[in-house]
Amino acid sequence: MAEIKAFKGLIYDSEKIGDLHSVMAPPYDVISAKFQDELYDRHPNNVIRLILAKTGADTDDDNRYTHAAADLEEWLENGVLKTDGKDAIYYYTQTYTTREGAVLTRKGFMSLVRVEEFGEGRIHAHEQTLSGPKADRLKLMNACKANFSSIFSLYTEPEMTINGLLDKVAAASEPMIDVLDDAGIANRVWRVDDPAVIDAVAEVMAKKTLFIADGHHRYETSMNYKSQMTEANPSHTGDEPYNYVMMYFSNMDDEGMTIGPTHRVVHSLAEADADALLTECAKYFDVEEFAFTADSSVEVRKSFVEALKKSGEGSTSIGISATAKSAYYLLKLKTDETMDSVFGDSIPEVFKSLDVTVLHALILNKILGITQEAQSKQTNIKYVKSYDEAFDAFDGTENQFVFFLNATLIEQVKSVAEAGHVMPQKSTFFYPKLLTGLVMNLHAFNAEGSKKASV
Repeated sequence: MAEIKAFKGLIYDSEKIGDLHSVMAPPYDVISAKFQDELYDRHPNNVIRLILAKTGADTDDDNRYTHAAADLEEWLENGVLKTDGKDAIYYYTQTYTTREGAVLTRKGFMSLVRVEEFGEGRIHAHEQTLSGPKADRLKLMNACKANFSSIFSLYTEPEMTINGLLDKVAAASEPMIDVLDDAGIANRVWRVDDPAVIDAVAEVMAKKTLFIADGHHRYETSMNYKSQMTEANPSHTGDEPYNYVMMYFSNMDDEGMTIGPTHRVVHSLAEADADALLTECAKYFDVEEFAFTADSSVEVRKSFVEALKKSGEGSTSIGISATAKSAYYLLKLKTDETMDSVFGDSIPEVFKSLDVTVLHALILNKILGITQEAQSKQTNIKYVKSYDEAFDAFDGTENQFVFFLNATLIEQVKSVAEAGHVMPQKSTFFYPKLLTGLVMNLHAFNAEGSKKASV
């Protein structure tokens, strides 16, 4: 069984900081170099200096990890960061507006969870990970002994009992943190330190399966960190702080859950013949052309995206844009048996209806010849989140093709994870991203004696 654990959250002292917006940041892996500079300039105590510090001389004694550790120590000493006096879980809601104009609130809570290996318990991954980010996060963990960002996990509970329990807490008190992020999303956090409520949440969570939605690299880093610390500790008991990691839990049945697509930009191929690609694709897909001119490109883009989404409701559908082509192309898989006929049993059944698998296995690998290793290393692939970024990818660079995808369904994420498989990298984009800097976990303040709850 997974084991959650209330903890003493590490938080900013609002009396010393003032406007908490000035010290918050998105997750480290979506921050550009330009935005890193902006966050550095925004406030001297912005959490960017912990999660993505600047490299300095980039030597053993002067690098982003030593800088983060030094800043953390200084902020603890001067009281910029402080720890809660009681063990708690933290109710966290995000109210946002969708592209369609709907106002939604995603709800969840933050606590610690016992780190376990995939396949040995009830925590499951749904995406492949890359070695580089894991090595980076492990260096930061070793330097700071802290979790600065929550891993984002999902569970299913149609009755919404946990949300109901935590909503009652929120209705009876003001949030401890209420801050808008740079996207205009309202982030609110309530401290929940009533043992009865914590126990009630734990009881409902009993035997729930957890699916990691975002933060795979950080979770695998926590696994590596635990292994490293266990090996170095001859008195290891299993209760040490390194056995736990901070996690955010959200109910996938909640109406506030939104998943967006992640599009693929292919570049630097030795050969990139758009006509040859389309000819090969026509063997497996019905191909519809959306031709445009300079005057009609905006309207055609809109029609193309609408057609892609509508087509995706009934079958596997992928969009293509290519250099030197004044058209977009909508690919619709001819039959459900196409993947069976091409790959047989070499691809698990649960994958064969996923747009992202069809793209990676059939188009990128089989047709374009981009190997699985090259895909894993992102040798020829870049990822972009919005349709606008995807359309604008042809900017005179080496980009050759753009592949547009529909969002993966939450039911598909669940099915793949339950089957014990992982999707290709960047298969999902859960929106909104969790804000970093709201609540953190410093291991030194969360050793034995904290309240535990089995789930």
